[in-house]
Amino acid sequence: MMLFRRILRYIFAFNLSKRLFNALLPRFMRRKIASGLDLDTGPFNRPIEDVELIPIQPDSYLAVYSKRYGTNVGPGVSLYVFENEIIRFDCFGGDRGHYHSLPCLSALPGNERIDFSSDSIEAQIDQVRAEITGNYIAHLARHFRRRIREFKFDQARLEMAVTAACGRMLIAEQSTNE
Repeated sequence: MMLFRRILRYIFAFNLSKRLFNALLPRFMRRKIASGLDLDTGPFNRPIEDVELIPIQPDSYLAVYSKRYGTNVGPGVSLYVFENEIIRFDCFGGDRGHYHSLPCLSALPGNERIDFSSDSIEAQIDQVRAEITGNYIAHLARHFRRRIREFKFDQARLEMAVTAACGRMLIAEQSTNE
């Protein structure tokens, strides 16, 4: 197992795609191997633009960004704890509106998809606010690392950061529609 971890560290040094890593190994094996590895290098490992990091407290932040969907550009936000992406909201509008819970732990990319309950982008951004501030504990509890499962947010700081992020996302969405 130790040799395999060394090989994985070497492979990650050459920026092996996280999706390829997730697709190659079953979930139980990834959890066992990755206990000493960081699976996610932050918001800069995807094709996104204009990233703004909003600190919440030590070891946690929100990344607000613009993401391309083919020819369209839309807003996105991800919650990070210890540089691990916990929740990603980057697909808004109509039938494509959904978010991702713990995308770094999904055996097959896309299986972590959760559909929004409404179709309007403004209502979906309101759901982002509710999901992060009110349901983050459920998302953290599914992580394989104990320090992430036991991470505690200062609720007031979290709510301030989420309000700022949602405001930036609404402004970005309104500017792309004009």
